[in-house]
This record gives sequence, C-alpha cells and structure tokens, in this order.
Amino acid sequence: MVTLEDMSQYLDEFLADARDRIDSLSNAILTLEKIVKEGGSEEEKTELINQIFRDAHTLKGTAATMGFMKLSETAHKMENIFDAIRNSQLELTPELVDLVLDFLDAIDAMVNNIEESGNEGDVDVSDLFERADEFLGGSKKEIKPEEKPKEAEKKEEKVAEEVPSAEGKVYYIKVKFQKDAPLKGVRAFLILSDLEERGEVIWTNPGREIIENGNLEGDVVEFRIVSETPKEELETVIKRHPEVESVEIVEEKKKEEAGEKAVEGKEYVVRVYFQPDTPLKGPRSYLILNDLEKIGEILSTNPSRQDIEEGNLIENKFFEVVLRTSESKEKISEILKKHPDVLNFTITEKEEEKKEEKKEAKKQPPKQPKKPPIIETPKVKISRVIKIDVGHLDKLMNLVGELVITKGRLEQIGERLGDRELFEALSTLSRLLTELQDEIMEMRLTPIAEVFNKFPRMVRDLARKMGKEVEFVMEGADIEVDRTILEKLGDALVHLLRNAVDHGIEPPEERVKLGKPRAGRVELIAKREKNHVVIIVRDDGRGIDPEKVKRKAVERGLITPEEAANLSDEEAINLIFLPGFSTADKVTDVSGRGVGMDVVKEVVKSMNGSISVQTEVGKGTTFILKLPISMAIIQALLIRVEDETYAIPINNILETIEVDPSILKTVGGKPVIVLRGEIIPVIMLHELFGLPAPQVDRFPAIIVDHGAQKVAIGVDELLHKRDIVIKSLGKFLSNVRGFAGATILGDGSVVLIIDIGGLLGGGYSG
Repeated sequence: MVTLEDMSQYLDEFLADARDRIDSLSNAILTLEKIVKEGGSEEEKTELINQIFRDAHTLKGTAATMGFMKLSETAHKMENIFDAIRNSQLELTPELVDLVLDFLDAIDAMVNNIEESGNEGDVDVSDLFERADEFLGGSKKEIKPEEKPKEAEKKEEKVAEEVPSAEGKVYYIKVKFQKDAPLKGVRAFLILSDLEERGEVIWTNPGREIIENGNLEGDVVEFRIVSETPKEELETVIKRHPEVESVEIVEEKKKEEAGEKAVEGKEYVVRVYFQPDTPLKGPRSYLILNDLEKIGEILSTNPSRQDIEEGNLIENKFFEVVLRTSESKEKISEILKKHPDVLNFTITEKEEEKKEEKKEAKKQPPKQPKKPPIIETPKVKISRVIKIDVGHLDKLMNLVGELVITKGRLEQIGERLGDRELFEALSTLSRLLTELQDEIMEMRLTPIAEVFNKFPRMVRDLARKMGKEVEFVMEGADIEVDRTILEKLGDALVHLLRNAVDHGIEPPEERVKLGKPRAGRVELIAKREKNHVVIIVRDDGRGIDPEKVKRKAVERGLITPEEAANLSDEEAINLIFLPGFSTADKVTDVSGRGVGMDVVKEVVKSMNGSISVQTEVGKGTTFILKLPISMAIIQALLIRVEDETYAIPINNILETIEVDPSILKTVGGKPVIVLRGEIIPVIMLHELFGLPAPQVDRFPAIIVDHGAQKVAIGVDELLHKRDIVIKSLGKFLSNVRGFAGATILGDGSVVLIIDIGGLLGGGYSG
C-alpha cells in the first residue's frame, strides 16, 4: 500500500516527468498536424502517433500509480482518441488537434493544482469528454483499464509461449530495486514503457496488468523483450531510473535457432539447488534450462519441465536434468555459476550416477553439501542522481562569489608584500577556485529547450486566432544556459514571438498578392558563441517601416517632430524599445497597449546582454539577443574615469586600443578613428556620464559592438582584468540607466558595472 508520505517523496519527480510529457505531446501533435497538412510519409506519421500514444499511456499510468485518478482518466481519454487515429478510425483535422490541445491544457492545469495543493483541483473535463465522445462516435467500444476481459488476461499470462512478431534478439531482463525504495510500481511501469519504445515486450513477471497498475510488491521485476537495440543500450536505459540496484540482461536463442537434431556426447545428471527463500524460482529455472539446451539436449527433467518453469521444485528448492552434451563438466559448471540465487549444484555422469545409486540404495536421498561452493555474482556499478533544491545551488554560487572577492583581496596583499611563497599559494588557490567555479556553473546549466518547448503551441494558437498560417521553426534547443538566465528569457521571447505573428506575418491572402508563400515563416534559433548564447527571432513578414515608427513616436509624444527629422533609419527603428511605444492601429489582447518591446529590452539589460534589430520593409525582421552563458560571476575590465573606477564586462568588449593623433580624425564635426580601414565614431565615457571631456591628444579606448555599428569609448585609464561578482543595485536604483549592477573589489571598495548598451542606446528614455 502506498502511503501519502511515500508519495510525497516522488511528487517532484512525477510533476517534472508529467511536464516533460505534456511538452513532448504538444510538440509531437503539432508536428503531426504539419506532416498531415503537408503530406509527409506514412512512416513519419505512424512513428509520431505511436510516440503520442506512448506518452499519453505513460502519463495515464504514472498518474494512476500516484493516486491522481482524474488526471489518469483524462490522459486515458486522450489515449483513446489517438488509438482511433492509429487504427484509421479518426482523421486528424485542425478541430481534433484543438480538442487534444484542450485536453493537454486541462492536464497542465491539474499538474499545476497538484503542485500547489497536492490534488487535481476542480478542473472541469466533462465538456472535453463529451467532445471526445462526439469524435469517437461509434468508431469503437472503449475498454476501460479495469474492464479488461478475462480472456485478455489469460492471453497475457501465456504470452511467453507466443512467437514474437518483432525482429531482433530475444533478451531476458531482470531488474532489482533497492529494498527500501518506495513506489517501485512507478519505476517498474516507467521501465516497461521505456522497453516498449525499443522493442516488443513478450513476457513480464509479475504480469503486465500488475505493473501497469503500479502494484509491484517485491524488489524484482523481469521482462522478456524482442529488440534490435544493443544489450548495452538497454542496460543504460534501465539504469538511468533512480533506485535500480542491479540489472541483468541475458540474450536468449529463439526456438527455431536451437534446432531439433540429436546431440552426441556424454549424459550428465545435473542437480540445481536454490536458496530456500529465492523469489521467482520458475523464471530462473527456465533460464537455466534455456542455457543448458544451448550446449546439448535435455533428455528428461525431474519434476516435469512445466513444473520446473512454474517454480514447483522438489522440496521447493531443487530440480534435476538429464543432459546429453559434448561439453565438459567445467563448461556446464560455468553456465550454472552465472545464474543468481543458485546456492549449489552437482554434475554427475550417467554411468557414475547408476553405480552411485546401487551403493546408496539403502541411504537417504542425497542432501545438499554442508559447504556449497561460493558462486560470485558480478557487482553492478550503480549510477546515482541526487535531487537538490536550486536554493542550495544559489547559496553555493554566492559563497563562491565571496571567495572570488576574498581571492582578489589576497592578490592585492600579495602584490604589496611581494612574498614569493604567498604568490605560489595564491596561484594554486586561484586554479582550485576556478575549477570549483566551473563545476558549480556546470551544475546550474539547463537546456534552453525548457523554455523553447512552450512556444510551438503558443505560435499555433495565436496564428489560428488571427486567421494566419505560420510555419514555426526551432533550432539549438539543446544549448545550455544558466538557470537564472533561463527564468528571465521566457518572457522576452514570448513578446518577440507574439509580435512576429501579430505585426510581422501578413494574412495569407495578402502574402499571396505580394508573391509570398501563404504560410509565413517564424524562426527561433539559439547558437553558442564563445561565452555567449545568441538567440535569434526571425520572420519573413512586413518588416518595420522607419517612417511609420517616427510618425507613431511623434503622435505619442515620445519625441518631437524635429528630433524625428534628424533620426537615421537605424535610430528610428530603435524607438520601438521606448516605453509606451506601439505601431498597432488598434488595441487587441495580443498587442497595441504600448507594452512589449521595452519589457524585452529591460529583461535583456538585466541579464547584462544586448539586443539589436535588422529589418527590411516587405522582407521581414530579425531580432538578435546576445546573452552571457552565466550572469553570477563574470570577467570584467576595470577602467578609470577621473577619480572613479568602473567595471565593463569583457563580453561587451571587442578590443582595446590607444588612440593617438595618427588615427583620430573628424567627420562632420564629430571625432572618429580609422581602424583597419573602418571608420568608428569616438565617444568619451565622460560625456555619457555628463562630465566635461578631457582635452587630450592620446587616450585609451575600448571598442564595443553597438548593434550594427562599432563605437570607440574613450576613458582615462585601462586598469586590469578581474573576476567579479555581480550584485544587484536594489529596487530603488534598478531604473538608473547605464549600469547593470555593482561589484565589490578585494580592498572592499564598491565599483559600478557599466551597461554599455544602456548608455549608448538610451537617448530618448530620459
């Protein structure tokens, strides 16, 4: 009996698995709809339908095992729909896809309720069930899990005797769980589901119904599977499940391969003893008989073969086999030793056995020896995964940050004292600290797919709502970023994708008139570049008209007509990031309220990243987000302006140069430098801070990438590179333009971290 306490230990794992299944189902359903619409291959369709069916089946089973019957029944109803599709009784129409997605919404709502309150809540699924029944109509009689006919149960019990239809090798698999592992039924069901994805499971012990209902009582579950998957891969798949103590996989010969011809050689009487309390003696005996048949011919058994295979042994602990084989006793011994729970065995030639029987006629039947030979079972290396609250990782990251600050302090002391031994110790400390920092960073990395997987459904729903046809493409979902960045990234991408569908993609009729495909294309791409991740959101729609942007900005009072007249096209397009700006002609629930792009820019700024826009009227728009992989500890260049020290993140800097009169020029009254044939405008950091610019001929400068334009920023002095810990400026200073946060140096001084994008791109934000 599973208690609530047992269940709570696995609740997080169930919720995580359920959410993965929901995302997998959503994306598979949308992919299937696309294939049906565009005329994909039958093989692709079948594979996707099977995947959807398996995910729904697994979700149904795990929910039932955890006691969430309402969720289980909802998943079961959805499973029935895809069973009808699989059997060609239902056609996958957009309306049917809408229904299935509504089922997923209901399941998602239940999962959220379970997380909050421990139960599915009052999610009403009666309307969904009615709509499902309308689609199903009389296509087939639904069989509920608890109503499975007895004939089917009998068939399952005898399935081991059936000839498998799948191609591949036959494997016997024994999985042993740790003795104190709760909810072994959940584990067994998930392992069964994984094996079914890789072949045909032709036998289970206990029966399939027991496993699917999560009623496993012992520590061992056994399977027989026909699969083309390599033995090693099957073992890896099973071992990834927590609390699996050991896995044994034995390849068996198919009956037709064994042959029926007589075998020449000696006859042996083989007696095999099990531990008295050995579980599942029948399947173990079957495997021993199977192995003995591989090296010879079994002439007789005691008790009958059927009794042996059912576990009805002599005195409930041993059986005898008369084996004719050309192999030696040692070979037979090797085969028997590899089987677990065999306590002892004897191997006697038939002639010797007869002589021995005459001598021992008046004696009792032979008993097992007092000192049976020790049979060593190979130890299995157990892979363990420990679940840790992310709060602990955050605290660990903060502690490493404090160590980085302390290391900086020690380096300053070392420089002042000039002690060689201290320098050597600091060098070792620095190396160890870097390794520790890298390991913790690695622990915090999460695949960006966790955010990306939500978007295919969102784009489809939005396109259908607006009467548009949209082809949505995602790439690079396997790239990993820090979980802090991942949490913030979702909101920004939601705004960009909604804008792409709403503002960018034209209605189908308009696109046809323009000579474009009816379906617009929206792309979401993630790429890794050194210590950055680049996110690209691209559409092939209308593009952004700079003149329309200027006009709207003037109408809304964000800039004056004079300022608008002096703006370049690039500067005009950047106006879309101003608070309160919108080009929508009417307010909808999608856009037009003047929020969106300013939110995106603030989110990107808070992550110490940059955003740029590339657009062409009639061709489409591309937004490029450049973000650090991690934002906890970064490398920065310390610079001096007048008497203050500031930090600029290294990932914002292209290069540093010394500006002198030979490269400093004036174009249109503004200073520029000519670097390798490229004209780059020069801005003194003093000016951006509202300070008087120094009148000097030579000064150091950093070259930064500001959208499509490089800019040289002049400073008074370049100091040195440091690992710094980013600290928030707090709620009251969060709106200060041009600063991404602050850090503490080794000497205890507080240094502001400059946000180059904010300083250069905030000309109209006040």
